[in-house]
Amino acid sequence: MSQLNEKQLVQFKGQLDDQQAQVRLTINTIFDASSHISHHLAVKNLARLSTDELIEFTLKVDIPELTKNIEILKKIDASLVSIELGMYGLCSDCESEIIQALLERDPTTQRCPDCEAKYQKQRYNNYRL
Repeated sequence: MSQLNEKQLVQFKGQLDDQQAQVRLTINTIFDASSHISHHLAVKNLARLSTDELIEFTLKVDIPELTKNIEILKKIDASLVSIELGMYGLCSDCESEIIQALLERDPTTQRCPDCEAKYQKQRYNNYRL
């Protein structure tokens, strides 16, 4: 099981919650800055959406600036779910412990360095096809 104690998990959850709030605020700002009138109307309802609903909603909207923020939001959500499941700090591929320093640098880290290298290589090869 993870080497992280309860206090550390609470700290990481707090960081992730703060990051999630910031990304959601950025997404609201992007919608608000849009020239499309329906995007301005949507801003009022975005706060009511769960993270999953927000991600699904943004897939239907053609605003290129959203892509990076949605990817960050997905990583944050995955990390929060892993905390709930008691799997935070474990590699999502091999389930080995992720070095705490990596989590401190990026609380959304999902893979150990070996599995991350394999994942990135596979992604790169898929793009080349």
